[in-house]
Amino acid sequence: MRGCRVERVPPRRRAACLILAAGFVAAPAAAQPIPLTPPPPAPPVSAPPGPAVDSQIQIAPLQPVDISWTGLLDPDHGGFPRDMWNGTGRNVVAELLPQLQPSASPELDRLAKRLLLSDATAPAGEIGGAALLPRRIDRIVAFGLVSDGLALIQSLPEAAVTEAIDRDRIELRFAADDSTGACKDIEARVARYPGVWWARALIACQALAGDFAKASLGQSLLADQKAPPDPEFDALIRLLKERGNGRLARLGDPTPLRLALLAAAKRPLPAEAIAVADPAALAGYASDTGLPPEDRLAAAERAQALGALQAKSLANLYTAIASKPEELARARQAMRPPADARDRALLYVLAKSGDDFAVRMAAIERLAADAQQHGVFVARAPLLAPALAGIPSADADPKFAGIAARVLLAAGNGDAAEPWVNAARDKATLLLDRIAQPGVPRLDTGLARDVAAADGDAATAQRASLLYALLTALGVDPSALDTLAPAALTAPVTPGALPNPALWDMQRQAAGGGRIGATVLATLLIAESDGRLTTEPLMLGRAVDGLRSVGLDGDAHTLALEAALDGGI
Repeated sequence: MRGCRVERVPPRRRAACLILAAGFVAAPAAAQPIPLTPPPPAPPVSAPPGPAVDSQIQIAPLQPVDISWTGLLDPDHGGFPRDMWNGTGRNVVAELLPQLQPSASPELDRLAKRLLLSDATAPAGEIGGAALLPRRIDRIVAFGLVSDGLALIQSLPEAAVTEAIDRDRIELRFAADDSTGACKDIEARVARYPGVWWARALIACQALAGDFAKASLGQSLLADQKAPPDPEFDALIRLLKERGNGRLARLGDPTPLRLALLAAAKRPLPAEAIAVADPAALAGYASDTGLPPEDRLAAAERAQALGALQAKSLANLYTAIASKPEELARARQAMRPPADARDRALLYVLAKSGDDFAVRMAAIERLAADAQQHGVFVARAPLLAPALAGIPSADADPKFAGIAARVLLAAGNGDAAEPWVNAARDKATLLLDRIAQPGVPRLDTGLARDVAAADGDAATAQRASLLYALLTALGVDPSALDTLAPAALTAPVTPGALPNPALWDMQRQAAGGGRIGATVLATLLIAESDGRLTTEPLMLGRAVDGLRSVGLDGDAHTLALEAALDGGI
């Protein structure tokens, strides 16, 4: 066994050495003398008779299984068909996936999550080519799909898990308030992945466990190795160690791991970090019950708007805000538009409780107007809809009836919206109701024109253009919109609003060919702009038409309704 000292060999050779030491490999036989003349050749051996072999049979190696789009949703549970990527190349999907971004559009958010989580046959192409699986999981993390992302990663064979996927798993564990599980994963993998990120992740776990001596030693080693400095990370470790009243002035990289350090230090999240943090990080911080509800409120509002936090969770946080009776009394008396998250929490409490319907309706009206002003009306609708319970629609003020109808339509509760639509008695609410219903919208003569021109302001042409794009995309014959067309023709096109022509053509051709995966992927990119649903009628019409073309009629109507509500209809 010379040269095979087990403690001195690399791990890959160690097993072989142990096998040799145990005698499982036969030793070579003793040397035999070499004969001077070669032995006579052996007689030929005849093959026994047997069945004839078909010369046409060919044996080919099995192709590797591509798990790039293994998922959690089948068609019976919200997923798209397994063949959704038929006719779409792997490289195209790999290039477009990183462009998907979370947005404050509930319908785009739903479509993106269904696309990312569907269990489907992977796009055609060389498996070893474009790294599709890590890019897809990266987007699952970006959209804040915490529990689904963890479940999907756990289902993967170990051989498919890359360093990027392992890092995503750890960030998702922190977002799920599972620091213990995250740190176990870090300790198990830090030797496998040499790098600064892993070293700092281990330091974070040591600090979370209260072992600041090891954490300080790790920071010193990084400094000795000339690792790129990270003053924000060092500040988080210092805050956690000192447990004082210090504040973090800036946090430019608010990942779930870093927000876990901030939460453990009982420090509030800087306002600018809320605007740039990913949904998963925001949801993790907002759900940390070790923090005061007031410190979590702004993060929770942002996470809910981005689809990473349920409306019910935000409602529970609103009602957990401590308020004195005199504070609620002042809010009831003033009924002013909310200035911040705490004001919204007080109004929500007033909207949900008591038999004074006038107070409740006034609070709902203020909250709805605030949501519309901040571009999150549709996202906030599931929060406001339960507050309407018990309020009678009969003899309601038409203005409030229109607000209630819009809230319920946006929340997807058309049946509950119907009496409010009737009580509103205005054409815009009626048109929204028609857009929300399945099938081609029924239009009375001049209805769309009257809605576009209702306010008689400079925005008439823009509203006319929006309605023309949405209604024709939903199947309304353009001839039925003759009275709307003149105003629509005068609407200006926003400079720079046109999409990439290749992406535009891809969406149109995929929709025409019934290719669901490619249509949804391209539609998501066409319809999103700066973290919101685009306001450009041309793109909205193309998006709605594409969804209808591949059989997603319900999604098309939901997207059209959202666009109309965002457009002030």
